[in-house]
Formats: sequence, C-alpha cells, structure tokens
Amino acid sequence: MDNKLYTIRICFSCNKEDIIIVNSILDSYGGLGLIRTIDKEKCNCAVFTTNSVYKTTLEVMQALQQEGLSITDIIVDKSENVDEFALQGREI
Repeated sequence: MDNKLYTIRICFSCNKEDIIIVNSILDSYGGLGLIRTIDKEKCNCAVFTTNSVYKTTLEVMQALQQEGLSITDIIVDKSENVDEFALQGREI
C-alpha cells in the first residue's frame, strides 16, 4: 500500500444552483475535498482531494447524481499543482 499522499483533482460540470450543495456536502462530510470554480459561466468546477479519500469523494458525487443533482462530465486527474486549474487541453 502506498503511504504517500498526493492531490487528486476531480473536474466536473454542474448547474449553478447545485454548486453550493455539492460544495457544502463534500467539504462538511469528513472534509472530502475543496471545490473551486474553473469557469463560472460554464459551471465547470474541480474538487481537490487526496488519493486516500478520492474514491469516497467519487461515491458521494455519484450518490448526489442519483439524488438528482446535475453533476456531469467527471474527469479524475492526479494533480500535484493545486494552483493549476487548466483542464490540460480538455473541455468538460
């Protein structure tokens, strides 16, 4: 088992009215991740989490999808540079 912690960036799209709910749940539910808005017009966001909890973070995001929140276009990247918000040439 790898004991080294590193940052995982989970990029996704979401309706504007759902961003605050996603942020509140992920941040308050055991501190699963910090959300940053990448593009407020397109509602593209990123959750920064760690390799130790990112699978749980994805499970919570999928549960929120099943509850009707508009979480789409999920992309998971290892990201050592937490200040880098670019999508590495990909549109979500």
